[in-house]
Amino acid sequence: MIQASAAQHGMWVAASGAASTAYHMPLVVTFAHDPDVGLLTKSCAAVVERHALLSSAIVDRDGVAYLARASGAAGLRVAGPGESVEEELTRPFDLAEGPLIRFVLFGRTLVATAHHLIFDGYSKEVLLRDLAAFYAGEIPVPLPRTAADELAADAARLAGDRAAAAEFWSGRWAEPLPVVVGDHVLTGRDHGAGQVHAFEPPVPDLPGLTRFETLLAAIHATLGGHGNPRVTTGVDLSTRAPGPVGTVGSFATELPVDSQPDPDASFAEFAAELRAALRAMYPHRSVPLARAVRRLRPHAAVAPVSVSYRRVGAAPRFDGAAADVDWLAFAGSVRGDLQLQAVDDGTTVTARLRYSAAAAPVAARFAEDLCEVLTRVAAAPATRVRDLAGSGASAPAVMPEAPASAPAPAPGGALVEPVLAIWRDVFGNQSIGPDDDLFDLGGDSLTATQIIARMRKTLGLDVDIDTFFDYPTVNGVVHAAGAR
Repeated sequence: MIQASAAQHGMWVAASGAASTAYHMPLVVTFAHDPDVGLLTKSCAAVVERHALLSSAIVDRDGVAYLARASGAAGLRVAGPGESVEEELTRPFDLAEGPLIRFVLFGRTLVATAHHLIFDGYSKEVLLRDLAAFYAGEIPVPLPRTAADELAADAARLAGDRAAAAEFWSGRWAEPLPVVVGDHVLTGRDHGAGQVHAFEPPVPDLPGLTRFETLLAAIHATLGGHGNPRVTTGVDLSTRAPGPVGTVGSFATELPVDSQPDPDASFAEFAAELRAALRAMYPHRSVPLARAVRRLRPHAAVAPVSVSYRRVGAAPRFDGAAADVDWLAFAGSVRGDLQLQAVDDGTTVTARLRYSAAAAPVAARFAEDLCEVLTRVAAAPATRVRDLAGSGASAPAVMPEAPASAPAPAPGGALVEPVLAIWRDVFGNQSIGPDDDLFDLGGDSLTATQIIARMRKTLGLDVDIDTFFDYPTVNGVVHAAGAR
């Protein structure tokens, strides 16, 4: 077994709470001709053999996630009568059993569904490229590094970069404010059932900006136009090393991007400021936010609104014809309230806005306002921010009150000493006292999950991770758990 990366561990904690499909990474490929099922079966098997992570499961060892060999093989299955693509996309994974990828053929349509724990957006292109090569009888160049090599390199980067990332975020991180869109207030940062709105945002090519930077600035300007004084969006970023993308894996993170849209600034000026903030953040993206900000409570999304943007190449050819690829297939769940996913093929930006039930009344409006902002920006980048978005909130939004601080718990009882022994063992520090703060001791969400697992195993005491953020001491945890 290999210990999961820091990013994988955080995702595992968030994904373990429910059988959500918010972490499914589906790829839907429709062939121009009826595929050779036997050859496609062999090609899928060859891809799985080439990329060992596709044969993985995620297991719990005393609160730490490890990659282990799956109990079964990830082979191609031909769908039976009555089965649908939609049902396949939403079928849950058993993380502890694996494998964490499935291949199912529906006539000319291949559905490959992987879990984000072992797969990211770039992995879709890698998988499809290698699958086409094997199908054509080609043998791809051997991979230079194994999954174990990649995880070891990730751990080394984390160890080397964590202190600098913690210093960077210490002056920048603030809990995201609720997001106003129209007369609705969005606060969701967890995962749940959702719907999707498909559209094509008219992202222009502007001097000094990438299309991604232009789109992100337009999103912030749109939200600013709805009356949000400070805008925070979660942004998906790749943590892969520069160079050719050759391996399948989960090399991605989500980090927050903050802005305070100045109504009197031109869009070009505002976008340049946002671009500078992005570029300042990029050197620290190898460190998950939860490892840089110790008191960061685990959430499925960094902010209620998140953005994922990726460039894609031409679709590979099977039997001499290009396949039709849906890079943004929807598996029925959303992380946060509004989750914008976009792919850019060099000509057109295709987007899917995933939205929660709370955001359903305003999702289409948000997309329309964003497109309006982009249209105006394309015509006149010097347009002031105040003149870009629509009418903003149609009625004053009632912002939710901040949650009251948790009351200080009374000292615990008989279980304090055995729980304290677990803390001392996990930290390797025998001087820890019952009122010492977990985060002041250098702990984080990983430390908390290790303590939780050992408390459950040795004491039969089941505590959720949020308790550690509300009551981060031994006395607090024991008392909050109802132990006397």
